[in-house]
Amino acid sequence: MQSSIAEKLPYASGIDALYYFAQSGAFYDRLYEEIIHQIEEKKAYFKSLNYQHADNDITVTINGIDVIYSGMGRDGFHWFNHDFFRAGFKDPEKAMNIHNIRIQLNAIGIYTLGLKSLIEYVNTKFLGEYTMRVFPITRIDLNMFIQHDFSYLRKEMILSKKQNHSANIGERSNAYELETYYVGKKPFLLRVYNKHKELATATPIKREIMHNHFGIHGMDLEKPIFNVEFEMHREYLKQYGIDTIDDALKHAKVLFKNACDQIRLIDPSSVSEKTLQSSNRKRASTLPVWDHIKYHYDITDFMQIDTPLEKIEKISFRYSLQDAEKSIKKVITRLLVHKNDPTLLFFLDVLQKAKAEFDMRQRIKNLHEQHTEDQSQPTFEEELRTYSDEGLWNLDTRLSIEMDGLDRDSPLYEDLSYRYIVLTNEMQRRKLLPEAF
Repeated sequence: MQSSIAEKLPYASGIDALYYFAQSGAFYDRLYEEIIHQIEEKKAYFKSLNYQHADNDITVTINGIDVIYSGMGRDGFHWFNHDFFRAGFKDPEKAMNIHNIRIQLNAIGIYTLGLKSLIEYVNTKFLGEYTMRVFPITRIDLNMFIQHDFSYLRKEMILSKKQNHSANIGERSNAYELETYYVGKKPFLLRVYNKHKELATATPIKREIMHNHFGIHGMDLEKPIFNVEFEMHREYLKQYGIDTIDDALKHAKVLFKNACDQIRLIDPSSVSEKTLQSSNRKRASTLPVWDHIKYHYDITDFMQIDTPLEKIEKISFRYSLQDAEKSIKKVITRLLVHKNDPTLLFFLDVLQKAKAEFDMRQRIKNLHEQHTEDQSQPTFEEELRTYSDEGLWNLDTRLSIEMDGLDRDSPLYEDLSYRYIVLTNEMQRRKLLPEAF
């Protein structure tokens, strides 16, 4: 491809995924206990209905935002899904060398709200007072969507400065065309893939969001659109002194340009076929479209997409009819495989029986709850009386750290100050502190 043609290609550069830790604050222990309490409460509710539940039937509310439980991962974190992000929380008393909170921002959230707004939504609205406002980055995917067909790409055209990358070049194709090229492995890798093919199996919501994004940037949805994406993990980023979200966003342009230099696509027409198949292929010129991608990457416009937090509506997750349709189709398919042809009367009968059984279980549960006294939430003073002496000293240390550097006029400082006074009173009551003169 000629340079003049490459310069006219529509593109959209940005960040496709962002994973990070959130350093937990003094109130995290209470949050974790509340999360576990909600999970156990939902399990008890399902048990009272004699309902065989799955993890994703459990919805937990954190700071007024609903998230769906997806179970405990091998990493020891309890994971929760939101339309815009994924959040993990671990027991603060276990694996104490690892941060307690993990966040993974997904494409739907990023392209719906804008990355800047999504970060603020998660860190301010969702996590709020449970963090110390320190967010070490663990992974960032820098990408560019481009109106270009990379189906001609072959391994000989990929040149990496890292020797081990030559052994880590993979491709996935169907009978007709290239779908994806993978280069490298964690903590640094490149993916070049057909975005249309990927969206073919995506949810209707994601397809609509991405098609709108492409249209805004002047791309023709009837023509090929590929994604050039560099996946960078913490181990790689730390080589460049990048530790936090802010560091990564500030240096995103330089990181992408440097990545394009580390893994280069070369122009096969600039050298002979014999040279292309030899170690001398590094003499080949860079593919013009690769230079176009390298020099045009910028996230300035991408970061300006801004959705005010007050306009972001709370999303409540419910098991929808669309979700149910998928499960019902599987059941019908299984019946047909076993030579059973279900009728409309069959489904009507099942529906009526299920509703009658659910109503009966719900009535039993309501009768049980009428005989159970409501227990009000303990005050902070009452809660502190349940702490051990060591627990009070630990809370004293964490409150002091969290108050340090805060603006004294901020609502958070006022709340922390009140709690510190209550804590001090309890410690004096137990004679853990010297009496004031």
